[in-house]
Amino acid sequence: MGYRNIILDFDGTLTDSRQDIARAQIWVLRRLGVVEYREEDLYRHIGKSLQETFALLLPPAKHDRIPDAAKLYGEYYPQRSLLTTKLFPAVRETLEELKARGKRLAVASTKRGTGVRRATDHFGITALFDVLQGSEGLAFKPDPAVLHKILTGQNWERENTLMVGDTDLDILAGKNAGLATCAVTYGALSTDELRLHAPDFIIDDFGSLLEIAG
Repeated sequence: MGYRNIILDFDGTLTDSRQDIARAQIWVLRRLGVVEYREEDLYRHIGKSLQETFALLLPPAKHDRIPDAAKLYGEYYPQRSLLTTKLFPAVRETLEELKARGKRLAVASTKRGTGVRRATDHFGITALFDVLQGSEGLAFKPDPAVLHKILTGQNWERENTLMVGDTDLDILAGKNAGLATCAVTYGALSTDELRLHAPDFIIDDFGSLLEIAG
């Protein structure tokens, strides 16, 4: 059937930012006396809000430090956010082809909008998007607030819009907004974990989105 409007998660869907994010989280945790995690232990939590992430990673006795952890992360990460981050294979070419086909593209991220824009400017893909929507002032996925903001702000029809992401939060947010959903398997969760949430489509590489989008 195809879709005219495509809303995309950012980290884990468009960019492989795992190392930069995990290293920042490790730095914060060590500042708070938590030393047992390795970087790869944290990859599956990327995409969650900072509050949820540190609630999972800090022991219960340190949960009063969650606001401190989020503040430390916010101070440490931005200037180090693009040290190793890169676009996943075929992302640039696929976005360019979608735009050439007249598709309308948006980012819906748990990141702040300034962080998304910093990255899209860095990779030279900002102009491909109609809107870059961060999480400022909005409930986090799986709440559909970030998607509703895009849909209403751009006057996009739900039935002609596809939500693409790499986590359960992305798929559930899309479903909660009444959108078709597409999961990518190269991000935070495995194919089997994604299947539990019954996305309409599952793809192993970003280029396969061209066939779905039409």
